[in-house]
Amino acid sequence: MQQDHNNFYHETDTDDGWVSRSSRKRHSHQLRDIGKKLVSLSESEFNRIPFGDHDSFREACLHAKKLKPRSEELRREFLHIESLMRSLDESEVDAINTALEAIQSKCVAGNAAFHRLEELRDSLINEGMTAINRLIGEHPEYDRQKLRNLTTRARMEMEKPAGEKRFYRELFKYLRDGSDNPSGNEE
Repeated sequence: MQQDHNNFYHETDTDDGWVSRSSRKRHSHQLRDIGKKLVSLSESEFNRIPFGDHDSFREACLHAKKLKPRSEELRREFLHIESLMRSLDESEVDAINTALEAIQSKCVAGNAAFHRLEELRDSLINEGMTAINRLIGEHPEYDRQKLRNLTTRARMEMEKPAGEKRFYRELFKYLRDGSDNPSGNEE
């Protein structure tokens, strides 16, 4: 009888239909996280998500966007979104998740470019003509005189204890608008 008991457990462990409770919970949390990411998107980003024929899922996400943060109603709406996502095919959930990742990676790339521009502006202000000559050598489309003028005025603004940072911002805007790739990194 002992041997039959061991075989029963062995068969249950290898059964393809069996899913552990922990695994189901992890899957539920993943779906809820996807729902939270969907709700946090801007309107233009949200419209790029492939909802397909699932209007109730889309409407639930739109409704959640209107609710107060950290409210009980919002928590229940996320649970509702999660249950609607469970009714989707795995390929549809993967398509939504892929679209979310594409949107988030674009945001990350935009932030990285923004930080490179900030570093470039700061190096121009701190290093002066050396950094300007290096930048002009890499990107001849910039106007040397305009860069020199903006850099000098931004440096003078930085030396003042308080006040408006007008030229500091103008230098950043010029760097951003003056070239598609001002950081010097080839894409």
